[in-house]
Amino acid sequence: MAEVCDHICVDGVRAATHTGYDRVVFDLGEGPLPTVEATHSTSSGYDTPGGEPRNLVIPGSSYLFLSLKGAGDGDFLTTNPGVESFNLPTVKASQFLFDTDAILGFSPAIDFGITLDSPVSRYKVFTLTQPNRVVVDIYR
Repeated sequence: MAEVCDHICVDGVRAATHTGYDRVVFDLGEGPLPTVEATHSTSSGYDTPGGEPRNLVIPGSSYLFLSLKGAGDGDFLTTNPGVESFNLPTVKASQFLFDTDAILGFSPAIDFGITLDSPVSRYKVFTLTQPNRVVVDIYR
């Protein structure tokens, strides 16, 4: 059975290390690419859409929070872990935070947190096609 999303689906998360940076890739299904908002923080705390404070499960020295606007989770949690460890030089883990697609009054989005455990000089977020994906390069 094919995955169904009202918007583009996030199908998975993977990561790898490269010379000078770690790369996290969010694999997407078919559809218009999402707009991505990213925020770097020294706090693991975030608020759910209902305003409930939470923290990322895996601690680190800093965190990157991503909101993929116009994307949905589809069957993400049935085919992927909610928290995935990577153990790279900079990237320790990614965590699914929430999906606002079915929440009345919210624009469709899926949010993730990335736990970092090394000094980060900068990061770059961009989208690619064929196949569709969101790429996050985190420089050491």
